[in-house]
Amino acid sequence: MQMVGRNYFLKPKGAVTVLLLTVTYITSYVLYFSYTTPGQANSYLYWLERKLKVRPSYVYQGASMQEENEETYFPANLRVLSNETCPEKFYEMNGKMSVNVDEINLDKLNLQFSGKVKYGGNWSPEDCIPKWNVGFLIPFRNRHYHLPILLRHLIPMLMIQHIKFTIYVINQEGNQRFNRAMLLNVGYLEALKMKHHDCFIFHDVDHLPENNRNYYGCTDMPRQFRVLLDVNDYSLEYPTFFGGVTGLTTEQFKKVNGFSNEFWGWGGEDDDLYARVNKLGYNVSSATPTRGRYSTLQKNHHQESQNLGRFNLLTSSIERNSIDGLNSLRYQPATIETHKLFTNISVDLQPVRMLKKT
Repeated sequence: MQMVGRNYFLKPKGAVTVLLLTVTYITSYVLYFSYTTPGQANSYLYWLERKLKVRPSYVYQGASMQEENEETYFPANLRVLSNETCPEKFYEMNGKMSVNVDEINLDKLNLQFSGKVKYGGNWSPEDCIPKWNVGFLIPFRNRHYHLPILLRHLIPMLMIQHIKFTIYVINQEGNQRFNRAMLLNVGYLEALKMKHHDCFIFHDVDHLPENNRNYYGCTDMPRQFRVLLDVNDYSLEYPTFFGGVTGLTTEQFKKVNGFSNEFWGWGGEDDDLYARVNKLGYNVSSATPTRGRYSTLQKNHHQESQNLGRFNLLTSSIERNSIDGLNSLRYQPATIETHKLFTNISVDLQPVRMLKKT
């Protein structure tokens, strides 16, 4: 009798089916991963490009990236008098900073700066007349782990630079998807109700500066402060990147009509703002690669999912400029709370209608 054994090998048709299912599964997983954690997906992409040595070396468009001679950074006759305007360079600005990403309790940080920073996150130098009054706007949602770490780095750096500042945390409440741009519009308007500011710096809570010569004053606005990021292998994303840590004068932000209110979820609002800035003929300046280096807080980083409609929105950036922004912004009254190291502005955002073109 002839024994018929089980055939453990797949027939060609079955093998193709398994291959297609495997490819479909991997593709679906990659797309889902890219959608839900876009920042981490970008980091892996930069890592792969570095390994394959295919990453282009971008230079920031429209900005001088020439490095200053660090040995002659300070002028020979540098002096500071209490009755004169604070210069933009101080001997304490010695360049590279020590980055500490360890968790720190906000109460401990409050004690560290007790008697130095006034309630609401206000500080002004006393040994010279401050050149600028800067409002720092930090878009925020459930990032309580990151905020004290940022403040631990940011406050001493601003003090060394002798910049008069107020720190505002713009907290989004409610169940809508995160809208970074709309939060910053709210923060701008609410901050101006409380104080005069020469300019505003929009600062992501997970970005830690690595060099205290990256001057956070209002000089050369609009300005891109964050040039290179550690998770991006310290390379520039693309020549017109305008996000992470940026700044405009109070008047410039008003003229460009602020950010668009239409970007719900991750991505796109910074490119839209660049289009607005570019439309009005402003030249964006940039920190040099050495001074514009930043570290990212990756622990406990729950990123918003991507805004899949952002590319379609970006095709109409110029057309929407006059009908979508500060002038179309509507929101319920914000809740203002003053803390020792910052002013908290909480708001429940809802979609708003763009104005009609006239």
